[in-house]
Amino acid sequence: MSVASDIDVWESSWGSWYRAMFEASPVAFALADEDGLLTLANDAYCRLVGREREWLMGRSSREFTHPDDLAQHAAMGQLMHEAASRATELRVEKRYIRPDGEIRWGWVSVASVSGPGDERWTMAVVYDTTDRRGAEDTLLTEATTDALTGLRNRRGWLQGAQELLTAWDRVEPVTVAIIDLDHFKAFNDTRGHVAGDALLARFGAALRAELRGRDLVSRWGGEEFAIALPGRDRRHAAVVLAQLVKLVPDGQTFSAGYDLLGADEDVLDCLDRVDAYMYRAKGLGRNQFVTSPEVRLT
Repeated sequence: MSVASDIDVWESSWGSWYRAMFEASPVAFALADEDGLLTLANDAYCRLVGREREWLMGRSSREFTHPDDLAQHAAMGQLMHEAASRATELRVEKRYIRPDGEIRWGWVSVASVSGPGDERWTMAVVYDTTDRRGAEDTLLTEATTDALTGLRNRRGWLQGAQELLTAWDRVEPVTVAIIDLDHFKAFNDTRGHVAGDALLARFGAALRAELRGRDLVSRWGGEEFAIALPGRDRRHAAVVLAQLVKLVPDGQTFSAGYDLLGADEDVLDCLDRVDAYMYRAKGLGRNQFVTSPEVRLT
């Protein structure tokens, strides 16, 4: 056999091997023509997007791309051009919507390939990252949520406060408060820690139900809770606190310190100040709310 025929046989075998690898790969592969219409997809891609191969052929992946990712989809050609100019591979993360509404995340590597007539076709390699993102979201939720009350924990509150301040126009007021359940140690000692935990959990649920969606509330630690009330000045905050104290289960009360967040003030400095006001409320006899200038409600 000649060298030329050996090469032909090798190339034919290589094409067969490549096709077998393409089909058997657990990683999703798809090929689109110069118009962005799918011409080839392996089983992993079909499973990822939840469609039959026959349905996919001749269609654009735009049809099952999440609405929030359509702008990215439309800009894919420009993104590929920019990546090529930097001699880098284009990688993007996007969401696919299955027919039943389930959203799957994919980490997509995209490369230009030659079509049958040297047209510019596109090969996409998609790694399903849905499970990883789900695990990351779960870990993030656990890291920022208080297990007993379901409220944000200290870390979650500070994270939310940073997001709030980033979006804050510095025109509307933001009042920050620290509240502390009165005589909680005595409650625990007389009724037991199970009852104490139940009190905290019930009060946390009451806070979540009473406050607005834009308000930030957390279990700050122990029997302390931190609250941020955007759009509320001190007078309005005092009214809110007076309503919240009625929600403490088992006839218990709380003491609170609260104040406006200064225009250029770090939220931690404001928290230190209202924490001091809360302790002043404790010293004045509890079941009171203190701010500066001093205002007390019972």
